[in-house]
Amino acid sequence: MANFDDETLRAVGELIALGEQEGFGITFEPDADGWTVGFMRGRGGGDLHSDYDLESAARGAIRPLLQLSARYIANRRDRQS
Repeated sequence: MANFDDETLRAVGELIALGEQEGFGITFEPDADGWTVGFMRGRGGGDLHSDYDLESAARGAIRPLLQLSARYIANRRDRQS
């Protein structure tokens, strides 16, 4: 099992909390180049951000997650109009 420093754990925790608040599951996948952070919602999902370490990948995924959430909200509002 890997040991992560406090900053990495904080970044991951903040991203998971934000994902829960916005209605998305968050995925973390190690790969040959570092880590890829993704999302799941319903039966769909995709990648949010990849980076060389987990903390950077988690921090980099915040903006794409917020943008994705805004698109979901706008689409829901358009369907209800």
